[in-house]
Amino acid sequence: MFRTLAVVACALAPDAARATEPDVSFRTDVIAALSHAGCNSGACHGSPQGKNGFRLSLRGENPDLDFASLVKENGGRRVNPQQPDESLVLQKGAGRVSHGGGQLFGRDALTYRTIKKWIAVGARDDKPSPLVRLEVSPASGKLDPTKPTAKLSATAHFADGTKRDVTALTVFTTSEPAKVDASGTVTFARTGEATVLARFLTSFSSARFAFVTPDPAFAFRAPAANNFIDSAVFAKQKELQLLPAAVCSDEVFVRRAFLDTIGTLPTPEEAASFLDSKEPNKRAKLIDALLEREEFAHFWALKWADVLRGSATTISERGVHSFHRYLVRSVASDKPVSQLARELVTGTGNALHKPAANFYRVARTPEDAAEAAAQLFLGVRVQCAKCHGHPFENISQADYYGLAAFFARVQLKGAQFGSDDEIVYTQPNRELNNPVTRRPQPPAAFGWVPPASDDRRDALADWLTSANNKFFARAVSNRVWFHLMGKGIVDPVDDFRDTNPPSNPELLNALAEHFAKGGYRTKPLVRAILNSHAYQLSSEAPAQSKFAADPERYFVKAIVRMLTAEQILDAVSSATGVPEQFKGYPAGTRAIELPEGGVNHPFLTAFSKPVRDVICECAREEDPALPQVLHLLNNAGLLAKVDSDKGRLAALLKSGKDDVWVTERLYLAALSRRPTARERELVAKHIASAKDRAAGFRDVQHALLNLNEFLLRH
Repeated sequence: MFRTLAVVACALAPDAARATEPDVSFRTDVIAALSHAGCNSGACHGSPQGKNGFRLSLRGENPDLDFASLVKENGGRRVNPQQPDESLVLQKGAGRVSHGGGQLFGRDALTYRTIKKWIAVGARDDKPSPLVRLEVSPASGKLDPTKPTAKLSATAHFADGTKRDVTALTVFTTSEPAKVDASGTVTFARTGEATVLARFLTSFSSARFAFVTPDPAFAFRAPAANNFIDSAVFAKQKELQLLPAAVCSDEVFVRRAFLDTIGTLPTPEEAASFLDSKEPNKRAKLIDALLEREEFAHFWALKWADVLRGSATTISERGVHSFHRYLVRSVASDKPVSQLARELVTGTGNALHKPAANFYRVARTPEDAAEAAAQLFLGVRVQCAKCHGHPFENISQADYYGLAAFFARVQLKGAQFGSDDEIVYTQPNRELNNPVTRRPQPPAAFGWVPPASDDRRDALADWLTSANNKFFARAVSNRVWFHLMGKGIVDPVDDFRDTNPPSNPELLNALAEHFAKGGYRTKPLVRAILNSHAYQLSSEAPAQSKFAADPERYFVKAIVRMLTAEQILDAVSSATGVPEQFKGYPAGTRAIELPEGGVNHPFLTAFSKPVRDVICECAREEDPALPQVLHLLNNAGLLAKVDSDKGRLAALLKSGKDDVWVTERLYLAALSRRPTARERELVAKHIASAKDRAAGFRDVQHALLNLNEFLLRH
């Protein structure tokens, strides 16, 4: 109590000596100093529970709490204006008394001197001009090959028009292949690109640099550019001294194009026809044909249904079928994704008859709707800002609740009566309270304030799909690229932020521009990507120079990945010629056509078909697991397809054709290629040693279904 009175007295008493001291702002300098030392990080006193009885707000976003914790709690023991060096906050930070976090700074450090100076002049609170933005200089650049370093400076701009160099109190972080020290000096360890994040108080800024160690022996070689995509991809690879793979063979291309575009394998006849064609533009013709196939609509509707979380659990049994048909029709007609987004965001009415309204049967609260819309159509994860400012981006709680406020008036009725045809409607004057201000939150989208309208969602849809929105076209283009290439230009695809920049900004911008010029339609974008040589590269890249950048991010080769659960099951059915039977569905239904997520099917469960309980693309497991291996080796349903007297193998054996022809057809059906001479020899030897011809060929077909070549997209 006496210490607290002393602090107050010191703060109020005139002091000539104190007047000569430079101003030290608690809300600007002291909080920044605590951030610089890491005191208010989530792993330390900035955690929700604090540490050892001392709690600070995360990264200083609540200065009122921080002032009370430092000056008023524990009888004011943490600050000592009469003897600033004896203040507990300085003794612990400097390691002079026991501190769980160890020594964070020395007595000569700026953090120590700043906090000491503030305590010496009375440990006062203040109301400085608000911070408007943080500027980092230089903001980008390619470093001198002989000097792999750059020195950053950070300037804070305040609402009153003043600005100040805050480099010494700014927190800098970066990722491989660079490092950055506390002073803002960036150093590259090897050729590559890196983004440096600068944080001062609650404001973020970033700088992007490239560094190349010249390799005198490097000679860039690449396939001829087929379109604008190749120009951007190969230019980036050349800049970073990376060599792309050669264009893949026809055998690889036909299988890859079928799987990526329509989700299923070509028939033996389709594969053979393509392989035997001598037309110079046969790849482009195949792409055009695949885009018009019925399976394209089902396969790409499946992708949307996954992230829109369409399942019988989230919607209803009838509802999920209605929603799925709506998505299939939308893809089949190549509906602009901008229109699809508008219909989902503004959906109203009986959800069975107005299936777009099912968006709100899944995202049932304003907060959930805001998170879903941002992640799906902007590629931005705002969830962190629900409780505190985003840790890596300039997204505040006000931004989060401002976005949620667009959905505050959406209501549902009907479920309480056991009906599965809920009605979505809007209730005028309903508001969402900001939990911090405890007042109604006005709608706003990352600084954009909408005009007044009867339904706020209409204004949001206008902004969302506007040509001026820097997020929408880039986010959707990046998602399509991910599905075709196996990795996003921004990766993960729904995590756009300054500290997770695109690996190739020029490529992403070019794709977004092409997507917008094509009326935000999916097919023109898919067609452009599939026709690029960047898409058609082999999965085997040449050896890279030791002076090259890490090739992982720059699409130097095709990414090998496991097929999805639905693709594998459909591929087994296609290769064996025996359709899978799904309970409640007509014979011949493919797995990619199933409307719901959590299907009770052992094979699909084992291969991680998602139950659709999350928005992100991360729900599908890409790495093989033991249950999957066992299913392929011992699954009764799979073995029954191989043994079926109505399957492909039975028909081939009854055809009267010789073993060479049967072997070729089995290979075309499973791997979309003909067997090599060595493979023909091995198969012939096995057939000759088998107890009978049929048993021998059953072994061959079963073996083909267990090959990595069958299970992987390559």
